[in-house]
Amino acid sequence: MKKLSLITVILIFCFVSVSSQSCLPEGITFETQTQIDSFQINYPGCTEIEGDVKIGEWGSDINNLNGLSVITSIGGNLWFMENVALTSLTGLDNLTSIGGCLKIGENDALTSLTGLDNLTSIGEYLDMWNNDVLTSLAGLGNLTTIGGNLIIAQHDALTNLAGLDNLTSIEGHLAIIDNVALTGLTGLDNLTSIGWHLGINNNDALTNLAGLDNVTSIGGGLGIVYNDVLTSLSGLDNIDAASIDSLFIYNNTALSSCEVKSVCDYLANPTGTIEIYDNAPGCNSQVEVEEACTESVEELYAEDYLSLFPNPAIHVVNISIHDGLEVEEVTIYTLTGQQLMQERPVSNTIDISHLQQGMYIVEVVIENTRFRQKLLVE
Repeated sequence: MKKLSLITVILIFCFVSVSSQSCLPEGITFETQTQIDSFQINYPGCTEIEGDVKIGEWGSDINNLNGLSVITSIGGNLWFMENVALTSLTGLDNLTSIGGCLKIGENDALTSLTGLDNLTSIGEYLDMWNNDVLTSLAGLGNLTTIGGNLIIAQHDALTNLAGLDNLTSIEGHLAIIDNVALTGLTGLDNLTSIGWHLGINNNDALTNLAGLDNVTSIGGGLGIVYNDVLTSLSGLDNIDAASIDSLFIYNNTALSSCEVKSVCDYLANPTGTIEIYDNAPGCNSQVEVEEACTESVEELYAEDYLSLFPNPAIHVVNISIHDGLEVEEVTIYTLTGQQLMQERPVSNTIDISHLQQGMYIVEVVIENTRFRQKLLVE
């Protein structure tokens, strides 16, 4: 009996040794489905690949990654390149860490990142580009840190960044570029720090920057460029101006509200280059933004000058002005800064019956000073 037990222990030890081991320091490239399917036969016990892993080449027939289900870590880079039949990354469900970079580019059939659900860290950068039918970043939900840059570029179907919900820090720069369907940055809500530049460029449908509200520091330049329908920089409010070393805000044709605290504080004490031009009136030059920053200080004292009633409201809201002052203009925004209506009322009653239920910002101009209060519509 003792001999049998000893043999059992030895067999178990040998099984563990074979079933979990480092391998392939030179890396491996998969160009066919047969290579994927044969991986566990050709490399028995290989679970922790030391080198780079490249999956795909133009025209490859790879359509699933089930043969790679034993891999738990990759010490080098992981590349998914030019796969025309791969729709998801299912099969890599046991992968927890990548020591180098994760590159996902030009995968014509890839609709989701499902399969990377247990990935918690990327040692260097995450670069995603030209995945034409990718609609979601779901699959990256357990990723908390990226050791380098996060680049999301040139996607036609991606509308938001949901799936990055647990990401808290990016040690390099964050670049969101040329995503034609991207309307918002939901998914970055837990991100607090960016180690280098923050660049939001050429996103034709981007209406707001909500999702960046918890970012408190960046380690370089702040650039908001060529976002055609963006109306406000609301969402950048909490960035410490001392962490910004340059400011670029230009060619955002609908951008009229730039007086968020981070920008105002930086303009009050700049440390580098400032370029603000070719935006909408109110944010069309450094002077305009500085003037708006001065006016926005008055918003803190709105309750001393006006009140909204009823609040909550259903069909109409009345504006009561203290000291007999006159309302010059009323503008209503969503909480993310999208302008919904603007008028110069002949009375102080505003019709809000067309607004959906929710919270809004009412901006009232009195003697060239802007005051804001929140309004709940029921």
